[in-house]
Amino acid sequence: MKTEIREFEGQPVGIAVFDSPMECLSSAILNGGRTRASAFFIMQVPKDYMTDDPGAHAARVRDGLGLPEDSVGMMTAAEVDYVFNTAAGERDGVRVEAVATAGLSNHVVAGEVLDNWPYRHELSLARGRRMLGGTINVAMISPSPLTEEAMVNMFIPLVEGKTVALNHAGYYETGTTSDSMAVFCPSEGEKVRYCGTGSSIGIAAARAVRKAVGYALVKRLEHPVPEPPMDLLGRLGYREELMAAARSHGRDEAQAEGYLREYLSDPDITALVDLAFFTSFRADSMAADGHAGARELVDTMALSVLGSRLDPALGVMDGLVSLLCKGIWMAEPSLPR
Repeated sequence: MKTEIREFEGQPVGIAVFDSPMECLSSAILNGGRTRASAFFIMQVPKDYMTDDPGAHAARVRDGLGLPEDSVGMMTAAEVDYVFNTAAGERDGVRVEAVATAGLSNHVVAGEVLDNWPYRHELSLARGRRMLGGTINVAMISPSPLTEEAMVNMFIPLVEGKTVALNHAGYYETGTTSDSMAVFCPSEGEKVRYCGTGSSIGIAAARAVRKAVGYALVKRLEHPVPEPPMDLLGRLGYREELMAAARSHGRDEAQAEGYLREYLSDPDITALVDLAFFTSFRADSMAADGHAGARELVDTMALSVLGSRLDPALGVMDGLVSLLCKGIWMAEPSLPR
């Protein structure tokens, strides 16, 4: 496989050309699904990209670059000339290659709705950053032919490897809303039937993906954006409890919400809620197993920020919300009644 970055109409395109046509299964915008491919590319598009026919656009890029008609193509708003990279993973003599780009802004926990993109955009601008395009594109190149079920199976180490790279960078999210994946393998030879995360080829593939996606995240200086505490606690089901504490000042619903957001906007409280959320399950589980150290660390943070320790009879988040409600009730309102 040969890789290079070329340009078409002012936008970089990362290209991988195979030594011989490969079997492919992908979610790509161009020649996706089950097919054979001689090449693979990831084209950069503007961050506000909109089109009714992205496949036709990708085909025009393919043709403009003189790539084979059977090329598989993906898109990203991340800076291709900056993050397009290849990485290899090995296990028991099996070597697997991955090609990837990665950028974050539309990252989300699977099963949840992305509803705070404007907040992320504003925070990114406030930090002086301009690289706010997002998609994680990954292609895995197997050294061995795969059965069709093995090609499907290979998506498990790919997706989980991508998520591990995010986790290692401090993200709770599992991916972006526009991720795309592809599996390539030779067409001739004895076929591998199983590619799970316990197999040598699956482990090698996951390692390659972790390296490639991790490289792109580091290259882009990506790091997690704390969620607004009101939104995070509301998503966990604590909104009404917090609102009741805010309404204790005799405010109506709208005033109480404004006051609550103001109270929670303190940078130390924002950090405390974010860190407590990401550690709460492990801290509670470890405490239940007789290892209270993690819980005590969260307790120390609460004491430092809120002036009180967590109630030992409550879980981390329940205890934190109890302290927040007490703080809201005792705080001096600054918004007009």
